[in-house]
Amino acid sequence: MKRRVFAICALVAAISAGRPAVAQDEVYLKVTSPGLTRVVIAMPDFLSRPGTEPSAASTLLATLRKDLGETAVVGLVSPESARLVVVDPNNPNLTRQRWRSVGAQFLLDGSIAGAGNQLVLEVRLWDLTSGEVAYSRRFQGTVNLATTMAHSLANELIHLFTGKPGPFLSRIAFVSDRSGSKELWVMRWDGSELQQLTSHRSIALSPAWSPDGQWLAFTSFLRGSPQLFIFRPTEGYLKAISTLPGVNSSPNFSPDGKLIAFAAGDGGETDIFAVPTEGGTPFRLTHTRGISTQPAWSPSGRQIAFTSSAAGSPQLYVMDAEGTNVRRLTFEDKYADEASWAPDGVKIAYTTLVDDRFQIATLDLRNNERTIIPGPGSNESPCWSPDGTVLAFVSNRTGGKQIFITDQIGRPRQITTEGNNIQPAWVALVQ
Repeated sequence: MKRRVFAICALVAAISAGRPAVAQDEVYLKVTSPGLTRVVIAMPDFLSRPGTEPSAASTLLATLRKDLGETAVVGLVSPESARLVVVDPNNPNLTRQRWRSVGAQFLLDGSIAGAGNQLVLEVRLWDLTSGEVAYSRRFQGTVNLATTMAHSLANELIHLFTGKPGPFLSRIAFVSDRSGSKELWVMRWDGSELQQLTSHRSIALSPAWSPDGQWLAFTSFLRGSPQLFIFRPTEGYLKAISTLPGVNSSPNFSPDGKLIAFAAGDGGETDIFAVPTEGGTPFRLTHTRGISTQPAWSPSGRQIAFTSSAAGSPQLYVMDAEGTNVRRLTFEDKYADEASWAPDGVKIAYTTLVDDRFQIATLDLRNNERTIIPGPGSNESPCWSPDGTVLAFVSNRTGGKQIFITDQIGRPRQITTEGNNIQPAWVALVQ
């Protein structure tokens, strides 16, 4: 039975994307109806004004519909139901009533205008119960930002109903061997717009985003020994941040971006260290026998979860950010690794072992309730979306290792296909 992190540590020891301008202040809308699981929105085609680039308008609408159709929060009126609605251009109130009669709770209407390479999108969200405008917005940008404008609108609609940011402008960094060596790549949350970030022809491991999306920390064998680097994707700037002997692995940024926690050690043992992001001398946080690795800062910045073999088998522990008050978190698992804090700080997702297969589990820190999320094949390396509603993970259920995402009700979707793709790391927006 393999031991991913611990095998890596032993091996290492042996080897010794612009946003469009947005007008108007943000408006919040709370959905409080008991038992409401999805908000049903009618979204007819937006009015395309003369001079608008047809392909840009088409791209914007298709992207917006795709985004909203992939969330558990919003449901769009089906095309079959939409065809039952007869639009009366002289009586918009009657038209809105007709939308309500086919099950819509809200109506999103809008217009797209363009001149040259400029694109202007104006939208209104009607509450079909009250008949009032619940939200309005104006976006403006160049035609090549049509997709970004759609993602921005979808994000704001999700935020409107949940109070949390949507995932549609978020990015996932990951490690892929599709080019022949393990390099860093990045993609949108749905697997689109893939971009190779490194071409070192070496081994890259464990990417981790800074909170502002400006930096990636990762482990690389670029200079022979496994060192910790930080990398600015938009510039290609690379700097070594830790060159301690032996292991320098599994980095994780503090929520304020000022520190990076990581695992380091030699001779078969590793501990958790932290180093200033701007550079400096690493300082040690754990002093335990065996292997301590995979640090994960809590959203508050006051705690760090990590994996340790101190009790024999790998288990999750947590300590205060200064390295004090260490306590064990997992007791029911034969194996627990790769802790990932939910953005609200209430749950931790991690990799466990069930019937000799890796599976994703969650631990509710309020009551220590452990939940296994079963799936075919082996499933590992969970990470949360920035809004905490979606998990990304790695599975071999379709053959090689691929990245999947799953929503609140457990619907998995594969988002990579080529080569082997591992170690997803999610960030809200790349600066």
